[in-house]
Amino acid sequence: MTCLKIFSGELPELSYEIIKYFQNDYKTLHSSILINRSWCRLAIPLLWENPFLICKYSRKYDFIAIYLHDHFNDKDKLILNRFGINNDVFPSNTLFNYPSFIKSLSVQQVRSSIIYWFTNNKSEYIDTFFGLIYVSLLEVIIKNEACLHTFEFFTYGKLDYFIIKLILKYPNFTHNIRNLELGFDANAGFTDLLKIFTF
Repeated sequence: MTCLKIFSGELPELSYEIIKYFQNDYKTLHSSILINRSWCRLAIPLLWENPFLICKYSRKYDFIAIYLHDHFNDKDKLILNRFGINNDVFPSNTLFNYPSFIKSLSVQQVRSSIIYWFTNNKSEYIDTFFGLIYVSLLEVIIKNEACLHTFEFFTYGKLDYFIIKLILKYPNFTHNIRNLELGFDANAGFTDLLKIFTF
C-alpha cells in the first residue's frame, strides 16, 4: 500500500528522498521522469542542475537548444538555419523553466558544450556563431537567476567582459554561491569582476 502511495505521488517527501538518492545516476533519473507527473516534477530539477557536466559523459548537447528556444526569435533562427543550424533542433515549446534549475556552472564546460553542439549539428560556421550562442546561452542562465551553488568563471576575452557586465545587472545570480573559482586575463576588466562578488 505504501509503495503504491509513493509511486502515485501521495507521499512527495518520501518520493523526493528516493529520487535524490539517484542524484548522480542520470539514466535512472531520466527513467523516473517517465513514471508520472509527480516524479517528473521531482526529478527534472536534479537532472538539470548541472547539464554541462552530464553532456560531458553522454555526448548529448540538445539541452543547448532547449535553453535557447525562447531566446531566439524566428528571424534569428532563420539566420542560423542559413549557416547550418537547423530549426528542428529548437523545440516548439518546453514544459519547465530549465535554466532556473542550474546549481553548478562552469564557463569552460559551457564553451566546450557549444563547440560539440556545433559539431553534432554539422555546422562549419562555429567561428561565425560561437560568440552569439555563448553570450545568448549565458544571458538566458543569468537572466533566469539560477540559484548557483558552484560557479567557475575564467575570462578569456571580450565576450567574457560582456558576461561580467551582464552579471552586474543581475546581482541575485551570485548571491547563493558556496564554491567559487575565478581566473582572469589581465586585460579583461578585473575591477568589474570583483564587483560581482561583493560579500
